[in-house]
Amino acid sequence: MVNRGARGFRDSANWRHNKTVLLSAILSALGIAVPALQAVAAPVNSDKQVSGGAILAYNFDSKLLLGSSLGVANIERFNKASSVEPGVYPVDIYVNGVFAARKPIDFRVMEGDDVGPCLNDEFLTSSGILLDGGNATGSTSIRSLPPTREQAAPAPEALAPVPQAGKCVPLERRVPGASTSFDLPRLRLDISVPQAQMKQVPRGFVDSANLNAGQTMGYVNYDTNYYTSSAYGARTNSAYAGINAGLNVGLWRLHQQSTYTYTSGLGESRSNWNNIRTYAERPLVSLRSNLVVGQSFTGGNLLSAVGYTGVHIESDDRMLSDSMRGYAPVVNGVANTNARVVVSQNGQMIYQTTVAPGPFSIKDLNPTSYQGNLTVQVFEANGEVTTFAVPFSAVPNSLRPGLSHYSLTLGQVRQMADSHAKFVDVTYERGVTNLLTANGGARVSPDYQSVLGGVVFGTNLGAFGLNTAWSRARDPQGNQLNGWRSSVNYSHTIQQTMTTFTLAGYRYSTKGYRDFIDAINSRAAWQNGTNWTSGTYNQRDQFTVNANQNLNQFGSLSLSASTSSFYGSRSRDTQFQLSYNNHYRRISYNLSVIRQQTGILYGGNTPGLIGGAMPPGSPPRLTNAVMFTVSIPLDFGARSASVSGSVAHSTDQGVSYQTSVSGVADTAQTLSYGFAVSGQTQNESRSFSGNLQKNLSAVTVGANYSQGNNYWQAGANARGAAVVHGGGITLGRYLSDTFGVIEAKGAEGAAVRNAPGTFVDRFGFAIVPSLTPYRYNDVALDSKGINPNAELTGNQVRIAPYAGSSVLLKFTTLTGHAVLITATGADGEPLPFGATVLDSTGATIGVVGQGNQVYARVPDDRGTLTVKWGERKEDLCVISYDLKTADAKNVMQRFEGKCRSAHTEKTAVRVQEQMSMANTSAETGRNSE
Repeated sequence: MVNRGARGFRDSANWRHNKTVLLSAILSALGIAVPALQAVAAPVNSDKQVSGGAILAYNFDSKLLLGSSLGVANIERFNKASSVEPGVYPVDIYVNGVFAARKPIDFRVMEGDDVGPCLNDEFLTSSGILLDGGNATGSTSIRSLPPTREQAAPAPEALAPVPQAGKCVPLERRVPGASTSFDLPRLRLDISVPQAQMKQVPRGFVDSANLNAGQTMGYVNYDTNYYTSSAYGARTNSAYAGINAGLNVGLWRLHQQSTYTYTSGLGESRSNWNNIRTYAERPLVSLRSNLVVGQSFTGGNLLSAVGYTGVHIESDDRMLSDSMRGYAPVVNGVANTNARVVVSQNGQMIYQTTVAPGPFSIKDLNPTSYQGNLTVQVFEANGEVTTFAVPFSAVPNSLRPGLSHYSLTLGQVRQMADSHAKFVDVTYERGVTNLLTANGGARVSPDYQSVLGGVVFGTNLGAFGLNTAWSRARDPQGNQLNGWRSSVNYSHTIQQTMTTFTLAGYRYSTKGYRDFIDAINSRAAWQNGTNWTSGTYNQRDQFTVNANQNLNQFGSLSLSASTSSFYGSRSRDTQFQLSYNNHYRRISYNLSVIRQQTGILYGGNTPGLIGGAMPPGSPPRLTNAVMFTVSIPLDFGARSASVSGSVAHSTDQGVSYQTSVSGVADTAQTLSYGFAVSGQTQNESRSFSGNLQKNLSAVTVGANYSQGNNYWQAGANARGAAVVHGGGITLGRYLSDTFGVIEAKGAEGAAVRNAPGTFVDRFGFAIVPSLTPYRYNDVALDSKGINPNAELTGNQVRIAPYAGSSVLLKFTTLTGHAVLITATGADGEPLPFGATVLDSTGATIGVVGQGNQVYARVPDDRGTLTVKWGERKEDLCVISYDLKTADAKNVMQRFEGKCRSAHTEKTAVRVQEQMSMANTSAETGRNSE
């Protein structure tokens, strides 16, 4: 018998109800069934009740059930907590409590008439389980996930059962100390394996065989807005549309990003279409990399970011397990006995494991922050405790020992001063030891060459990053310029004073040093008779610091400052902000002091280049400001809101103030609003503004309006997405690069738990806008609000997609009419209590419960249900139903029926043939998949 989706038992509440019905029915018929319920002391059973301090396990005995001339059903099958009928069930498999896969598993009768799962060697090995000697044999009836285009399809014989007369070898005989436990209500199979029988893999590791490449789909993200304003009687209008479209085919992802703008006013109008980039990419899992072909931008990690047309390949750290991403040191030590090792950071335990006697190495730490030395405690079995510290502080570009990151780009420059210069970029970083990371890179172009190298090392005084770069560039007059740039970065937390230097750095450049972008743009500006300026052009030195001082109950201080000087006539740039943050109960407030000085480069003025027409000797622009803000939350339950106010004084604008209210207007948190009033004392201006935003299932829409002295403004915006797939077109609010499309036919109105405000549309589809690549994602539906004539047989799907995948997530639904039939035998006798109820396809949908009641969801207006309580031809009867005259408004149809005996040879053979054909068809379909 094949239980497709375990219909009738998928919902844990239904399964518990079935057992409760059995128990309550027996108790209600005291004279007949009390002997069938025997309470015995038992240490383990899922159906436990504590009475007088004893744990009772309820056992059913079919021999003591009387009262039906039709026969007695075998209800001993409910005595085991994990009782399950033989068949195929789609289950979630957990190995030592960690999710491994979601697969259909064939449960068969094994030794001792127990029903257990058939698990093949391939799955067990891919899950990290070491088989006993590699010679263990088991059934191969487990079905794998569909192969990706990179993976070879399994051989046909891989899906065929091994010749063992329909029986499987239990896992306990194949893996010493292993065991399985099946939770039927949740369709969860737990596999317990001793640690000695497991391969050691990093935490959070996802086997590439379980990654899903997704389906062929096209999609588009759009962001549009319309803006109109009137100032002093002059009217202007503008429209904008941002498009991010793509097509996924196998592991290839085609992307196109562009914008369209339209402006009108003062008697003229202009429109412009801008192609930002068009490119194709695909993951290369064997190289832990990502390949990009077309128009895109370099990463800017060691070398400055550049728009290019060409080929780019780079390490993709998203493919690493969670415990291997980011920086953390390797902890090495020695244990004298079987010991417990505890690693703490800043007083918080972040890792614990057990180790065997001898040297040990912990490589998969997941620290809580980037600062704070690690404290390692080794608790020996004899009671001894050894403690030592591992220095830990990191700056950007720190890598774990043994890990590396590389990038390679071959292309030509685009969207930069009409230049088409060809160039090659290459970078490489590697974690050498706990304390040392090395990096290097080079950029080569016909008129520009540069190389760099550096190290990052950690000490007890903090982490330091040292970097040196050399460049050779052709200046606008055609001369060769050579120069050097050196920098040092620092990061540290002083635990005693709770002072954190997030990043402090100093950089010095010689006069001849040029960045690639500055070299190209300065030559273009010279040819146009203008000057080029940027934050790095002709820079002599730069100092930056970002620090935070925790004052405990007195709040915190934060400092952000930078200053830069330049060669030539440009004045010094200075940015300084000191902030104090604290709160009183739920009221938070902030006081900030800001100083900003921007040097001005004088010269010509050309659109598209940063320049100025200031005369020589003009002073730099200097602004000093003091700002105070306060925020008060207002608690209205789901309708949260807050009131905030600010007042500021600056040297160029005088005193300005603003008061605003923002919040959510509905309990579903789909409608948000904001209102603000602001003004300035220097020019006595006043203004107010308001905005609304509504998140619909298929689009996000908004509107805004503001008005002030001699002007007004209004606008509207819409943002959403559309996906074209095999089932049609589905609309949503937005899409990330990795997303899913839910297919749940008949489940119209079901809410997507992973995307609040998103529901399955009338065609049975919905968009899951964001999935995490190379990680397991649980996608769930909420049946609240679902079409009353539909029922979810499973409300959760787990998937691990490649980056950029568009994944189809199928949910199985039962559509039809819910019926509750009070049925008796043809002569009025009660039906066998606990008998199995099957639909017309032969699938189990329930049991006969208390009072001869049968619940089912039937797909057609008329048909039959089969009641089965034994293996003989006489142990069958058939219930006919006809709903054509029923009231369609009723969610559940209730009526009485007769279960007519199928003991005649002709009727019994017909029913058995239907069930056999259904099972054969299901098995054929499974093997074909």
